[in-house]
Amino acid sequence: MSRPVSRSSISISSRSALAALWIAAVAWSGCSQRTQENADTAEPASPVSLRILSPAAGETASGPDVEVQLQLTGYEVYFDSATGMGQHIHMILDNQPYIPHYSTAPFTFKGVAPGTHTIRAFPSREWHESIKAPTAFVMVTFNVENADGQNAPEAGAPLLTYSRPKGEYKGEMGKRILVDYWIQNCVIGPEAYRVRMRIDGTAQEFIKWEPYYLENLAPGEHAISLELIGPDGNPAAGVFNSTTRTFTVSP
Repeated sequence: MSRPVSRSSISISSRSALAALWIAAVAWSGCSQRTQENADTAEPASPVSLRILSPAAGETASGPDVEVQLQLTGYEVYFDSATGMGQHIHMILDNQPYIPHYSTAPFTFKGVAPGTHTIRAFPSREWHESIKAPTAFVMVTFNVENADGQNAPEAGAPLLTYSRPKGEYKGEMGKRILVDYWIQNCVIGPEAYRVRMRIDGTAQEFIKWEPYYLENLAPGEHAISLELIGPDGNPAAGVFNSTTRTFTVSP
């Protein structure tokens, strides 16, 4: 379960300094849910809008490589070679782990199999926390060679998109691991939809959409699942509404 944590305000103008501070953050034991109140982690002042210009919804592409053309306004993406980090776009094909894209140039998914597929995308901060502005999330379902109806969320239905954790966390990075996801077409709350997380078999539910951190996990492989739960307490139907992943914590 989560426990109360102290909050602090940080004002840093340099991107590199902000990234370095985040990497070196001192972790506490257990798990905690934290709302970050400083200007660097607040939602951007300008409206953020992300669009997929192509492929179009319902389009049939020849494949196997699919080029995605993007339009992003109100948010800058970049890669900082000094820190190895940068603001970026999370590009997700079907329910595969996201690929970070550090520009608005066309992005190519390679080796896409024939059939129906869905792209989901949203901008992210340097530390992979998603921008949660309503127009920051975009999704398009298309076909490669032919339509088979797979990987096609129902239009307008409640949708959960898994984002983090992902991959391997080494050293200090493994002491404070972000859990993040995107919610579409529903509201999270005590009497509404909820997100159920299981980490190494232990379950808890989120009733507020905000960043969550796993702290001081033991070295080794960990299993995590995120599942969208309806107001009736049952799993919400939907092709992507339950995701299980593994990640590794290394000394």
